[in-house]
Amino acid sequence: MTKTMEIDDEYINIFPNNTILIVEDNEINIEVLHFLLHKTGISIDYAHDGKEALDMFGANPEKYDLVLMDIYMPNIDGFTATRKLRSMGDKGRDIPVIALTANASQKDMEMCFAAGMNEHVKKPINLKELITKMRQFLS
Repeated sequence: MTKTMEIDDEYINIFPNNTILIVEDNEINIEVLHFLLHKTGISIDYAHDGKEALDMFGANPEKYDLVLMDIYMPNIDGFTATRKLRSMGDKGRDIPVIALTANASQKDMEMCFAAGMNEHVKKPINLKELITKMRQFLS
C-alpha cells in the first residue's frame, strides 16, 4: 500500500489539533495508514465500511476535520457513503473527503469527484502526496 515507510521529520506533529475518519475495510491498509500518519499528531478514528462511517459521523459530526475514504467496500461503498455524507447538514456538506483507491483510472477519478469527494490518492499510498493533499484542508 505504501511506496515508502519512512516518516520524514518535516511531518512530525504537523496536525496536532485535527481528527480524521479513515474509512477502510482492509486491516493491513488500516495498519499502514496508522503507521504513516500517527507521527503527524493527528487523531484517527476508523470505520470498516461506509455504513459504519456514516453512523460515526452522524453521532458526532463536529469531531471530524477530514475523511479518508476507500471507495470499494462491503455494505456501503465510498461513492454512496460520500453522497450520503454530503446530505448530513452543513458539516457533512463541507467536510473534505479524500478518496483512497487502487483504481486510478480516469473513470474512477471522475466517479469520485461526481460523488462529492474533494481529492483522490491512489494506492499504494505515497506519504508525501497524501500529506500534501491533507494540508490543503487541515490547519
